[in-house]
Amino acid sequence: MFSKFKELRTKEDQANSLELHEHATTVMKTLDEGIKGLDNLDAFFEYLHHVGASHRRIPGFKVDYFWKIETPFLEAVKQTLGDRYTENVENIYNITIKFIIKTLIEGFDNANKPATT
Repeated sequence: MFSKFKELRTKEDQANSLELHEHATTVMKTLDEGIKGLDNLDAFFEYLHHVGASHRRIPGFKVDYFWKIETPFLEAVKQTLGDRYTENVENIYNITIKFIIKTLIEGFDNANKPATT
């Protein structure tokens, strides 16, 4: 999965990679949709479980890869909010991103389990 990004060794290479940009945009859109969905937990779980399960189709994808979005996401929130980034906001987003990642992992883990009726 990330082997194609390993070739991007410098920040300039990363900044100029259309493929990396598209992947980062997709990840951020998924996180945005997850956060928006928190007001409807059924839709939230359904969406993120589906996204998590879809990663089963990616050859060599490991569940630990989901955790790689945590730090960049939190840094993006901090930069975006600037002065509005308080300790309380930091705690909220730390809890939120962990909840989202754990939900993605549930979807990934449950993708191969037979449905129970």
